[in-house]
Amino acid sequence: MPSISSSTQRPAWLNNVHQGAFFGLLALLAWAPLPLASHRGWALALLGVALSGLLVLVLGSAWIAGVSPVHPSGSQARTGPPWVPLGLLAAYTALVAFQLVPLPEGLRATLAPGSSGAGPVSVDPFSTRSALMACAAYLSAFALVVLLARNEERLRWLMLTIVGAGVFQALLAIFLFSQRDGYDFLFMSFPPSDRATGTFASFDHLAGYMEICLAVGLGLMLTSPLASSRAGEGWRNGAVQTLKFLMSGRMLVRLLLITMVIALVLTRSRGGNAAFFIALAITGALVAWRSPQLRRLALIVVTSMLVVDLIVIGQWVGLDKVVQRLEGTAITIEQAEAREERGVNLRREETLEERLIAAGYAIDMVKSRPLLGYGGSSFYIAFPQYKGDHPLGFYDHAHNDYVEIAANTGLLGLGLLLALCAAAFWRAVRALGDDNPALARGMAAGVVMAITSLALHSIVDFNLQIPANALTFTTVLALAWCLPVRSRRRSSGNGRSEASDD
Repeated sequence: MPSISSSTQRPAWLNNVHQGAFFGLLALLAWAPLPLASHRGWALALLGVALSGLLVLVLGSAWIAGVSPVHPSGSQARTGPPWVPLGLLAAYTALVAFQLVPLPEGLRATLAPGSSGAGPVSVDPFSTRSALMACAAYLSAFALVVLLARNEERLRWLMLTIVGAGVFQALLAIFLFSQRDGYDFLFMSFPPSDRATGTFASFDHLAGYMEICLAVGLGLMLTSPLASSRAGEGWRNGAVQTLKFLMSGRMLVRLLLITMVIALVLTRSRGGNAAFFIALAITGALVAWRSPQLRRLALIVVTSMLVVDLIVIGQWVGLDKVVQRLEGTAITIEQAEAREERGVNLRREETLEERLIAAGYAIDMVKSRPLLGYGGSSFYIAFPQYKGDHPLGFYDHAHNDYVEIAANTGLLGLGLLLALCAAAFWRAVRALGDDNPALARGMAAGVVMAITSLALHSIVDFNLQIPANALTFTTVLALAWCLPVRSRRRSSGNGRSEASDD
């Protein structure tokens, strides 16, 4: 397969610097979920400073060496220019930064209706500064991926790191769940529960992280197609191919996926489990449609995950409890008290309708400030005045990423992020074609599944407000611009149709 190579003319010291920066990126991706999903000020600051520092190191060293950091070695034709996604992310970051700029009274009243006097758009500048730090971290990670993941080896390392971090988190969550005891971690108390959580403060956000890692793992499974069987070889060849599969690295990845599926089911997350299996079916259908060469492998993998993971493994670890939660019937207070008497802390369950109440009231926030919103991460400050007399408790998030992003950064901010995801999705779907390398098709399947799963889960949750999940998801989006996507319809000078890279 054609490689996405870097220039042999680049100085050796520059390659060493960039290789060190790349492994620094991998270390930060593995670290991000550990300190409560980096959903603490110090952990987010660490990510922001470290990732921004790595980006400055990469750009600065390339400038000193006098080479282009964007398209080294003519790899421009292989991966395509990343200006569009970088521009969208940079524009969103600039939007959050603009919310902190003090404005005169007239301009502020125009851009932020309902405000009085001079000042910034944000109603909570402190929280918006944290949001700006997060945006800087995500923008830096995206840029580092498209700059440094320029060959097959690094792309595989990146995918393996995400899968490895997901497996570690899954094993830790399963172990802690099996103990049935509460524990304290980083000054946070985790009471006994019947739902796995790992180092995440919320079960649903562990589920979101598992969805992303499982999507990348599926991509690894599809990076090399099954060897085709010649007609007439019969059952012997089938047996040989089966043994080869059982002894291959793909089988190891399959076992790792089962581990993460177990953790996903143990979270009892309604939105997470439903989004994962729906996204799995959609991705399998898209792969089968776009890639006849991968059709057989995709159908085998998707069918095995639906049958083995959903029915066999799922029933073993308690998928029926997820189904009970999906039925939307809230447990009674008496049931909760009975569980507490046995030492299990179980809060009253929300129905799906109750989960969406906050998002419904938050739509009025979007209507009040449709352009720029109330400021990054300022939802919890602005929301109370919109719930009126409804007996809602304290909501620091809307439990709907679309509504919360629109409330925080306006429809402008939401549009920028949706455009980024749509562009990545479209590019990944194009890369599923058989005229692309096997690695590109596998990566593309992972990108498609991650976007589909998070798009569905975001309707009832706020995974994109959790730094570890948002950082990993941003990295997966960046993979879409590391794919050598080829256009099938381009006429050559002799009248024939040729495939070309873009």
